[in-house]
Amino acid sequence: MNEHHAAFIAHLEGSDPILWKAVKLHGELPWSPQRPHFEALCRAIIGQQLSTKAAATIAQRFQTWADSVGGLRPEVVLNAPSTELRKLGLSGQKTTYIVALAEAWHQDATLHQLELLEDSEVIRALTAVKGIGEWTAQMFLLFTLRRPDVFAPRDLGIKKAMERLYGLPMASSDRELMAFSERWSPFRSMACRHLWQVLDAVD
Repeated sequence: MNEHHAAFIAHLEGSDPILWKAVKLHGELPWSPQRPHFEALCRAIIGQQLSTKAAATIAQRFQTWADSVGGLRPEVVLNAPSTELRKLGLSGQKTTYIVALAEAWHQDATLHQLELLEDSEVIRALTAVKGIGEWTAQMFLLFTLRRPDVFAPRDLGIKKAMERLYGLPMASSDRELMAFSERWSPFRSMACRHLWQVLDAVD
């Protein structure tokens, strides 16, 4: 058990016995390999409003195409006709968003040093890009930068898990859910991962 996970369990034992039991049952959750930032954001855009399976299929197709033409880099995206991107399964809207991300990557040096920014600054920089909302920025913080204290109150899976474990209504406001999440701070990223696991274990 790594030190961070052990500290999380010790914290929960005093602050939230309900999630503590779930975490003890799940054990330490493995991380997927970290991806380069531009690639991770492209995948996040592809995954918006799609099932995990459908998103993975299109993302793999997109990656295979990019690898065949020089790798998944902003200039590769910008040099590709939109019709070529659409053939990979991207909607017109998502094609526009990925092109906007590639353009922003060339224009905004801040995007090249996201790992040096505070969480709020990362969210501000990413949501300035067309097609990237607060949820996508939060997922980038959590899974790519692996920041320890990220909470996404509008994530449907998290809301469902919180309703299941604590009886919190799905209609709870962001403010109410954020206030509730304080019991997990400064380990809210791990709490989110285990809340998703609660949902997966039942579904």
